[in-house]
Amino acid sequence: MKTLKGFFKHSETIIGILTAFVFLLIFFCVWMTAYDGVTDRVHQLKVGLVNQDDQLGLTMEKLGLTMEKTLIENLPFKTKVYHSVDSAKKEMNKRKLDMVIQIPENFKSQLQKNDETEIKYLINQANSSLAKQIMDGTSKDITEKMNEKIYTYKQKVIVSNLSNQIKNEIPSKEVAQHLSSNISEVFQSLKVHSVQASIEKVNNVKGFAVTMVPLLVVLSSWVGAMIMSLNLHIVAKKSKNSYSKWSIFLTRQVINIGASILLAVITLLFLNIFNIHLNETIFKASIFQILVFFSFLSFTQMFVVLFGFAGMVFNILSLSLQLVTFGVIVPKEMLSNFYQTIGSFLPASYVAYGYYTLTFGGESLSTDMMPLLLVSVITLFVSVVKVLFQQNSVLESIEGRGKGIV
Repeated sequence: MKTLKGFFKHSETIIGILTAFVFLLIFFCVWMTAYDGVTDRVHQLKVGLVNQDDQLGLTMEKLGLTMEKTLIENLPFKTKVYHSVDSAKKEMNKRKLDMVIQIPENFKSQLQKNDETEIKYLINQANSSLAKQIMDGTSKDITEKMNEKIYTYKQKVIVSNLSNQIKNEIPSKEVAQHLSSNISEVFQSLKVHSVQASIEKVNNVKGFAVTMVPLLVVLSSWVGAMIMSLNLHIVAKKSKNSYSKWSIFLTRQVINIGASILLAVITLLFLNIFNIHLNETIFKASIFQILVFFSFLSFTQMFVVLFGFAGMVFNILSLSLQLVTFGVIVPKEMLSNFYQTIGSFLPASYVAYGYYTLTFGGESLSTDMMPLLLVSVITLFVSVVKVLFQQNSVLESIEGRGKGIV
């Protein structure tokens, strides 16, 4: 009991327990509110439609399933029509589309000649796991519905044509019975699945481990940055009577830059060890990774500089917010507008997008590097302003000693 009482005489014990409670409270509040109603916002996902069969329009109208009715109106997503697959793929690589549906040029002719054809689905793999699952399931549903309607249409056409022939050409009951048996044979020969699904996984990479890289980097880098910023703050407080506030602040930035370079090299080395292929040059990947660590360090440092040890609460809150809004677990489009807006101001979204580009492929990595650079500049500026209004303890200490000597 004496040892227990001794522990609780130190404030660090209380702070440790409170930190555990704060972690639990923040994660519960943020995650439960962020993911509430996610399935009701599936319609926010985006699909592109490319119709390359010029004669398909008339055919579909006869079938009673125009593209507008079966795909645009019936799909529970935002659907946009494109004139070419290349333009749709470019939009997909910019993360503006989750899937592209392609009606090939020979769709009608293949359906007439071979009684079988296919619809192509291009599903972006550089995307959250939930979005990929939804699009994969949707491709199967679309194909099944198309087959049902085409099969029903064929039945109606056959019945209509044969009934007319029977009325006009049947000379006797025997012939009518013979025709009836032929009709049943025709119905049995009809293919229920005339349309096949051809799924192409765009930006695909083999192996499950690579899909976890964006989450791994964000989580490990942010937690590491939080702990490092806190420890540097402790050292800065201990050094404030020995060095000027500006020399301490500049030293922290030098350490941050040095640590960012070192950790970037180690990260790329680990990616190479675990055979993670990079779709960019080593130089560009290195610059991106340095920006990742430096933006995280600058962000976490800002709260510690502003609020001291209490700033860790804001860093924990930022961690939770970023894990629900960075688009790896759940697509950002399926979150509420409130969380989508917050996510656009946090660096993790751009880190995740950058790693999708780096490991899966897509647009240039530069589009995600600029926001990280902007985050670093803004957070550093806020820290500089705070330091500007801080008292310079080392000067006060020297002046105090001078007065004492006098």
